[in-house]
Amino acid sequence: MHKDSIWKCLLLFSLISGSSPVHGLNILGLFIHPAISHFQFFQPLLRRLAETGHNVDVVSPFHDAQPPKGYTDYTLPSVNLSNQLGFDMFEDIPMPSLLPFAEFFILYAYGRDACNATLHSEALAQVLQHPAGYYDVIIVEQFNTDCMMGVAHQLQAPVVAMSSSSLMPWHYDRMGTPIIPSYISALFLGQSEQMSFGGRLGNWITSHTLNWLYSWFNVPAADALLRQKFGSGIPSTGELVKNTSLMLINQHFSLSGAKPLPPNVLEVGGLHLRAAKPLDDALQQLLDRAEHGVILISWGSQLRANSLSNAKRDSLLRALARLPQQIIWKWENDTLPNQPANVHIMKWLPQRDILAHPNVRVFFSHGGLMGLTEAVSSGVPVVGMPVYGDQFFNVAGLVQRGMAVRLDLGQLSEQTVFDALTQVLDPGYKLQAAKVSAAYNDRPQLAMDSALWWVQHVAETRGAPLLRSSAVKLNRFVYYSLDVYIALGAVLLLVLVSLLRIWRLGCGQKRQLSKAKRS
Repeated sequence: MHKDSIWKCLLLFSLISGSSPVHGLNILGLFIHPAISHFQFFQPLLRRLAETGHNVDVVSPFHDAQPPKGYTDYTLPSVNLSNQLGFDMFEDIPMPSLLPFAEFFILYAYGRDACNATLHSEALAQVLQHPAGYYDVIIVEQFNTDCMMGVAHQLQAPVVAMSSSSLMPWHYDRMGTPIIPSYISALFLGQSEQMSFGGRLGNWITSHTLNWLYSWFNVPAADALLRQKFGSGIPSTGELVKNTSLMLINQHFSLSGAKPLPPNVLEVGGLHLRAAKPLDDALQQLLDRAEHGVILISWGSQLRANSLSNAKRDSLLRALARLPQQIIWKWENDTLPNQPANVHIMKWLPQRDILAHPNVRVFFSHGGLMGLTEAVSSGVPVVGMPVYGDQFFNVAGLVQRGMAVRLDLGQLSEQTVFDALTQVLDPGYKLQAAKVSAAYNDRPQLAMDSALWWVQHVAETRGAPLLRSSAVKLNRFVYYSLDVYIALGAVLLLVLVSLLRIWRLGCGQKRQLSKAKRS
């Protein structure tokens, strides 16, 4: 064989062997929060890992009807949050500034209950039959409880964390990421990077208060349940989270801004995105034949559109009837009172596939991150009507980037809806949406490929210890160099006091000399 051919064969072999693991890994996924909108971000990676040849066990409330080979469900009995929230829960809130704290305690209760139910479930009992060290890596959601970090500790495997949202206030410390409230908004507060002094003050208070509340409530609650299950010797989750090897977050700088992140915090926003599929004939014809384009209205998997008050629903419909566009609306009932001719209702819709159609002009959304990333990926301008959670934050980022208009639920009326939709139909918003879309889609590596490589890397290096920031070992006092500032301040104070004493001593001697001359 020619020498060049031998080298080409060796190079090809090395590339093939280096691009995939030498053996199938045993991977455990622990996703206990009962929100399908969260799991839709996690599951594509779990399925891809199984399709790559790994053995993937998944503990979650969501059963996969057609799992790939190697994917095994351990299904949790749980309350499904889909279509469980009504708009009436979020209207006429007396003190909106306290909403982030009210939501915190709602999430705290969800996390505590999910932890308790999971620890006593048959699904987890089956997983715990495996010996320590059986799993090469454990993938967990870090959201409103770190209870599953205790399970990972029992199974003695490195942990990859995932978040279906941007970083939450309590994620920063555990990953060694700096909290900078001057331009990084607390997820629940919902401001863009451009804040006034009042906004920065409120953001500082909210960011640090939510972080403290998590350590005061969520950590002790998880610790107590874990010690009931595994005994008093198990470390606190407040310490276990510092062993997180890698965190994959549903975030991208084009949406939420550039942030200083350590190498083990990876932005994989759009991980769940797939190629658009063909629409059924009726939808395809509706979209193709819409002379003035289509407006898509969808408020996610948890909010019920039919829970709008009659007055707000009728105001919305009157506004839609004034528009020349065709409207596709995710609506849970079979009928819609006072339905205009240009409004088409569907109980379920292929949102990703519709948004990918070039005739979609606007996405009228509640600001859920999964739907917004689909709109951004397709370059569709947005009218965002945030209701709770990170929706305010998500919408604020797109408003700052000029591809969205915010509509307040409390101000929803015929005129405000008409004005918002008319405004975002301006070609300038489409131009800005195209720019953001280009930044979002133009990456050196697909989010899925990046996540897949790093999960395998963590498993094969038993935790990728060199990725972790030393900052997680420091308390906040040392991390922010407050001890150094105090020491420097003390030295400066000492110098000033010394100079003052020298000056006084000099002045005293001068007065004595003057008095001696006069005498």
